[in-house]
Amino acid sequence: MTRYLPFIVISVLLLVPASLSAQNHMIDESLTTDEYPKPEKSAIAEKSAITNKSTNVEFTANAQLVSRYLWRGQDYGHAPSFQPGAELSWRGFTLGAWSALKIAGEGEPELDFYISKEAGKFTFALWDYWSYDKTIRTQYFDYNSATTSHMFEGQIIYSTGERNQFNLMLSSLFLGADPTKSLYGEVEYVREFGKNEIALVAGYQFKGEYYATHSGFVNISCSYLRYLCDFGKYSTFVSFSLTANPALKKTFFAVAVGF
Repeated sequence: MTRYLPFIVISVLLLVPASLSAQNHMIDESLTTDEYPKPEKSAIAEKSAITNKSTNVEFTANAQLVSRYLWRGQDYGHAPSFQPGAELSWRGFTLGAWSALKIAGEGEPELDFYISKEAGKFTFALWDYWSYDKTIRTQYFDYNSATTSHMFEGQIIYSTGERNQFNLMLSSLFLGADPTKSLYGEVEYVREFGKNEIALVAGYQFKGEYYATHSGFVNISCSYLRYLCDFGKYSTFVSFSLTANPALKKTFFAVAVGF
């Protein structure tokens, strides 16, 4: 039963009483927010939290259906994949959960938890990535370095700009299932115009073997996102992405819809 506990946790997060969301919405009407909120898991922004500097706790949720689960130039076998997420934000701190559930294809379910803190243009984050492997019957609370399927990652992100956003990220898989302790860096440029968004990403593996067997570019991607309908602080969207992993000599295309 313990392996199902994380999925119960994320379900509870997604069912936080609507009254809390409504109360925070009334308080935050006078605050400045993005006209079109960004979905999770979109390059650097996909694995960095939304920050709220108000004195009130804010709850947000998101979900998307993607034709193929891709992350940092890696194909995780889900085709398609359902990916829900939830966050609690307060004074620049964010606590969140994100999951990838396979509908078809190969790969295993994934559940990630993270905490982050914004300090000016910098964001510092700690992630716990976990996938359940039915073959070796991994348990969620198994943190033994020889048998665990957890991977812990530290991130430092520098962001500047709004409609024209430039992001730099450095991340390290410092503990868990990656014995090579891979070090990854990423540059992202995001251009917003109206209800449209274009993102260009270049990711490089400096050391380790998680993304490829040697150092080099492992994630070159471009994506287009179109916001469709606006429902208060939530907006539905459709996106298209083309991703190449030069180190593995592979190219992928994916389509996503969500809010």
